[in-house]
Amino acid sequence: MVHAAKLAIVIDDLGYQPMPAALSALPPQISISILPDTPYDKTTSELAQRQQRDVLLHMPMEPLHRAPLEMTTLTRQMDQFTLQQTLRGSLKRVPNAIAINNHMGSALTQNPQAMGWVMEVLSEQGLFFLDSRTTARSVALRQAQQQHVPALRRHVFLDHLSNEKFVKQQLARAVQQAKKNGYAIAIGHPYPVTLDVLSRALPLLEGQGIELVRLSDLNPPF
Repeated sequence: MVHAAKLAIVIDDLGYQPMPAALSALPPQISISILPDTPYDKTTSELAQRQQRDVLLHMPMEPLHRAPLEMTTLTRQMDQFTLQQTLRGSLKRVPNAIAINNHMGSALTQNPQAMGWVMEVLSEQGLFFLDSRTTARSVALRQAQQQHVPALRRHVFLDHLSNEKFVKQQLARAVQQAKKNGYAIAIGHPYPVTLDVLSRALPLLEGQGIELVRLSDLNPPF
């Protein structure tokens, strides 16, 4: 499959419950992203490492619209010290993370100063950034580039409607995006329907000219 297009899939929002058995049963190329300061953040991180998965920190960031916020949410009101210490503390909860991606964050990822502070921490720790793209106005990739932090962006959300037909449609979109551009990144959640669709669809990818890869296999550019 030398010429196969590459597809990376990240499952977000882990940490509040143990890793679902249906997720553990998926290929190790499926990456996971863990919310910090949750009951199962460390144990999930350790299990994923044993399963040889890429692990990300799913860092809570301030949204534009009112929503319940995680305790560790980075906000525009924080000064540099508070924001960076909050991020460093969260990374200690998921010590084998290779990257972070934003949980919510439609407000913070538009803020150049705040995202610059985030990139400083990632640079010092040798991590990369995956922009979940919760807003088209995100400046995260630009700030990463300015500070020489490797960065990638999400192309498709698999399951903002949690039903089988929609998840299948979104996965097909991700496949088409990969074929068009050479690779694509899809983000989903540990919903039973999402994991069920993936369990049935992933074995068919090779026949569609798609190689399922770990996120780190995409070699994030500077």
